[in-house]
Amino acid sequence: MNQYRANDGDRLDIIVFKNYGSIDRYVMDIVLDANEHLLGNTILKAGDVVFLPEITTTTQETTTKALW
Repeated sequence: MNQYRANDGDRLDIIVFKNYGSIDRYVMDIVLDANEHLLGNTILKAGDVVFLPEITTTTQETTTKALW
């Protein structure tokens, strides 16, 4: 599991997007489960540690249905 040390004013959704390329529900649920200490913090403080678990896209892809 990787870690990111926040700078003052960082936002979790931006950090997640930069690391995973997505902020869909699947990705956010996994990241939030690993970062319960950050729940309720919209804006992070300098030094806050964000845990970035490995997320396999195969699990996500198998639950997504294509329309075409």
